[in-house]
Amino acid sequence: MPESKPIIESIRDYILSCPFLKDGKVNVDYLPDEMAYSIDPVGGDPVYKQYTDGTCLKQFQFSLLSKEAYDGDARTGIANSGFYQFFEEWIERNNMNDIFPKLEGHTAARVDVLQSGYLFSTEADLGRYQIICRLIYR
Repeated sequence: MPESKPIIESIRDYILSCPFLKDGKVNVDYLPDEMAYSIDPVGGDPVYKQYTDGTCLKQFQFSLLSKEAYDGDARTGIANSGFYQFFEEWIERNNMNDIFPKLEGHTAARVDVLQSGYLFSTEADLGRYQIICRLIYR
């Protein structure tokens, strides 16, 4: 069986093309104790829609997490939350323009935002933010 690119790698490449990323460092399943991003798969049913002919649309759910500077100042919170608003709008524009992750062996149909970005938790001087998305593909 020939090796193909994992879907999570295709999603990472797609997210790396986002012009709003601050430094372009995007990990997978790892968010260090510094300002950084991570894409983490989210468990769920891989079948999005089953058709009577046996074919189906599949889904790959993931979250984009980040650790951002957090100091309780309104300007910092606005900037951090603003990133997730702009990221969500970027995904919507990409969907309208048929720009999706490039998959090997599958065809991407769209990327959905399931839960808007929000402050998930705080530490001493870092806030952990996340947005939950899914890739729909054939």
